[in-house]
Amino acid sequence: MIRFLIDQFRSAPGPLKKPRILVADLAEEVLDLAKHYLGKDDPAAPTGYTDSAPPPSTEPVEAQSAPTPPTSEANTAAVSEDAPESTAGLAAGIDPKLAKAISVSGNARKQAFKVLAILWDANQKNLGALSAKAISKHGEEVLNLQIRHENVRKVIRMRLENYVNVHAQGVGNGTVYNYEMSEAGLNYFASTYFN
Repeated sequence: MIRFLIDQFRSAPGPLKKPRILVADLAEEVLDLAKHYLGKDDPAAPTGYTDSAPPPSTEPVEAQSAPTPPTSEANTAAVSEDAPESTAGLAAGIDPKLAKAISVSGNARKQAFKVLAILWDANQKNLGALSAKAISKHGEEVLNLQIRHENVRKVIRMRLENYVNVHAQGVGNGTVYNYEMSEAGLNYFASTYFN
């Protein structure tokens, strides 16, 4: 119910649209943080907004609790000499140019870079438009870039609206937004971070 009211406040017609969007984003972030720290979901929230536990894994229990094997010389040799240690945590199949851009410590600290890198990788893998939670999950699992889904929404609205296409989808009483990189975003990312 609260998210519905925030969404209505954000999309209401009239003056001061940008300040209303900013206040709505802040209210949404406060709500998400409160839910996170209180550990409660809003039962009246549409399905696109709940922070329920992830689905149970289909892996056997032994595989989930098994410790990671120590790094052997063969594994160390697989990582190239010029690639820093931060690229070692990346999943296989990552573009070398993207891995190099992620390894730059200044880039990895910027939220705008993280969002663009995740969306660029999703575009290269033809994943289509992703929700903020899917962007956050893809970044953490595949690219070793951690960004909260609330921050994904905020960064896209505040800084990346010219580089990211937003697709609104009605779910229940609310709206779920899916994001994908625009052609201008692909060009900007390649020209800025692949040099």
